[in-house]
Amino acid sequence: MEAMRNRTAARVKYTAAPKESNDARFTEAEKKTITELKQLYLETINLDVALQRDIYNMEKKYEDKHNAIFEKRKKILDEFRKQNCGDSESNQSVPNFWLKVLKYSYTEFISKKDEKILECLCDIRTHLHNDPVVKFDIEFHFDPNDYFTNTVLTKTYFLNCLPDPDDPLAYDGAEIFKCEGCEINWKVSKHTKEKEGPGDQPSFFDFFSPPQLPNDTEDPNYCDVNAILQNDFELGFYLKERVIPKAVIFFTGEIADCQSSSESETETDDTEDESDAEEESSNDADK
Repeated sequence: MEAMRNRTAARVKYTAAPKESNDARFTEAEKKTITELKQLYLETINLDVALQRDIYNMEKKYEDKHNAIFEKRKKILDEFRKQNCGDSESNQSVPNFWLKVLKYSYTEFISKKDEKILECLCDIRTHLHNDPVVKFDIEFHFDPNDYFTNTVLTKTYFLNCLPDPDDPLAYDGAEIFKCEGCEINWKVSKHTKEKEGPGDQPSFFDFFSPPQLPNDTEDPNYCDVNAILQNDFELGFYLKERVIPKAVIFFTGEIADCQSSSESETETDDTEDESDAEEESSNDADK
């Protein structure tokens, strides 16, 4: 099933520069033949659209079965936390399961303040919608905490599964063309009397406030925003297809496609500290 899902993975929307026509290279007879061949190609595109729809329907059919397994995973983690809530050493590992999964898989910035908040993250799920539009939600479930009142933070990705009627032959599979975040209801800090949000600093929680792409392609911000959204689209699909189902082997480090900069910097600092300690020990021994 995974091979099928990866093979038909939704692509991020990409608008290529218009290509110049080379019809002058062909004779009238060749043009007629090419037109017939393109018509056949259009039939294969229509089949691909139907296939994509059937695959999403099949994925929706199996969603409840996947969620039943994920619910068992959540119960195991919840039970461990209840039994070991007083164990300060274990609090750095399994109780912070999803924090560690994200640190091993998430490509964007996770600050130290984010880490404290993400210690309250108890589950991540996806939910596929097929009607009236194809879209999927990524749901981040949180325990009650001192940072915000939301129990679930949601990011929604919208897919276009149909060819462009103005250029149907350019169809290359389903595309993610839009995403929407959610409002985070930050609490007021008891110490500073200010909201607990990240402020102007880069944060994991920027994920829930994606920028809006200008309608005008000539807008000076269009290219920058488009690049941010392309990265966002890829990340959303990556979380859905890879991170959530494979969470346990991200947690153990058996798979680590990429690590966040904060994780890498921590490991670098630890390595440097160990090297300094070894050097000092060696110098003492020489004396």
